[in-house]
Amino acid sequence: MTASLARPSFWPDPRDPWAWQRALRCLASMAVVPDPWPAWEGPLRGLLPRRSVAGLYGLRKGPRPGVWLGAGFLIPGDGGWRLAPETRPLVDGERAEFEQGLAIWLVQRSPWVRHTLRQLASGAWRLPSGTKPLQFGPAMRIGKDLIIGSQRVRASLDPEASGAGRALRLDVDARELAPLRAPLYLLQAIGWLDAGGRPTLPPSVNRELLPASPAEVLRQINAEEEDRRGFIAVEPAARRLCAALYGKTTGDLAGWVDTEFGDAINSGRIEVHEWASGQPRHGRGLFGDRDRKLVRWTVHDDFVPSGGPR
Repeated sequence: MTASLARPSFWPDPRDPWAWQRALRCLASMAVVPDPWPAWEGPLRGLLPRRSVAGLYGLRKGPRPGVWLGAGFLIPGDGGWRLAPETRPLVDGERAEFEQGLAIWLVQRSPWVRHTLRQLASGAWRLPSGTKPLQFGPAMRIGKDLIIGSQRVRASLDPEASGAGRALRLDVDARELAPLRAPLYLLQAIGWLDAGGRPTLPPSVNRELLPASPAEVLRQINAEEEDRRGFIAVEPAARRLCAALYGKTTGDLAGWVDTEFGDAINSGRIEVHEWASGQPRHGRGLFGDRDRKLVRWTVHDDFVPSGGPR
């Protein structure tokens, strides 16, 4: 049964993830923890603002099919909630240990963090100014600091994608995503987001979470398509890339190729070593140029198309 995913909820000051550790230490002494609202009014008053409390919780089972509230440190128990046993190392950890452990926990178990990383890795969501807005200034501005391309965020996450062990459905106003600044700040601080805002998770931290980046996909296509001289045909390679990234090759493929590859070449994200003419079977050349049907190039990691053909 598919549960709903509540809006994002994280610690209030991006630079202070230890606010959650202080809250967890407070709750660790309680045999039964109440729901978020009573917890904020009671033991957590003065430790967290109300909106940050729900992020500590996991699945609220009722009313059915339930709501997944946050990162899952608290799990349902008799008469209320209790700390998940796996939370103990985070509660007891030193400052640096908590920071690293929290990042691992979120990447593995937070549906919102997992979904956000997948969207950033695929290029569907973007941090157009990189990670600088995460480090400076007021709240993260949706549509400017983080671009998601829609007014609402709707998705269905399977158990593997959600990290919650069950299918989740999310449907929230895009303006509700501002709290994601906190976990994104944490990930960039420990080196798991690069300066451009793309995930760089270490292989030991659930690497299978992320699809291959557009650059990795294109490099793999190059390896499979190149001839003995190292040339590939631009149009067939672009068609394969489009299908791999967006599941389709419909729309204005020629215009998409000219825009995305032209911009990437002009900006140095794709470095061209040599062009060559080709045969009819090689399709259309870049910008319709018959002398640009074949190419030898180097695809750099920052090659990320802005979207699929329209």
